[in-house]
Amino acid sequence: MHAQDSAIIFDLDGTVWDSAPGIISCLAETLEVFGIDVDDRASLSSYLGPPLNTMLSMLGIADEAVDDARVEYRRRYRDHGEFECTVYPGVEALLHRLRAADRRLGVATSKGDEIVARMLEHFGLAELFDTVHAASMTAAGHGKVDLVGAALRELGASRGVMIGDRRYDIEGGRHHGLQTIGVSWGYADPGELEAAGADHIVANTDELAAVLSAG
Repeated sequence: MHAQDSAIIFDLDGTVWDSAPGIISCLAETLEVFGIDVDDRASLSSYLGPPLNTMLSMLGIADEAVDDARVEYRRRYRDHGEFECTVYPGVEALLHRLRAADRRLGVATSKGDEIVARMLEHFGLAELFDTVHAASMTAAGHGKVDLVGAALRELGASRGVMIGDRRYDIEGGRHHGLQTIGVSWGYADPGELEAAGADHIVANTDELAAVLSAG
């Protein structure tokens, strides 16, 4: 039995599912609307991870246009981007095993909350998590530190594990004193997870399961 004050918090994009195709296509379309040409769409994958407003600013959207760009992006993503996405191999089976072992599971994601709810239902994953914390659809966005903290509070957990593919996930977990596991199948740049101080870096769900079992 695992302690009731312990939780496992998952990021979504680049960790549970590969949502890059839908995000990248909608980002490129949005940037073009605002006069920014994208010659190499694949290069946009390195921007995935932070809150949407931050991502748009990093990609060259002027501060005064970020809110309008966020609305434009989300309109396009709702229309055709949400389900251009696949769950990574082995993830759903791992989540079922963790649930069967009475592990307390949460989500902390900078993705919009309404989008997350639809996608979790679509992929049959909603019932596998005890709590889901995502960014507001109407506000500028929430950082990973705040989202991880909210998930821990709702779960009544004071310790546990944060699993993600970008430095934001590792930083969010470390801020709250969690063990951090970086997954190498996501969108991190080479060396990013190591530099962020991840306690473990895993290459597949078998390795992830082994680290979680050891903890």
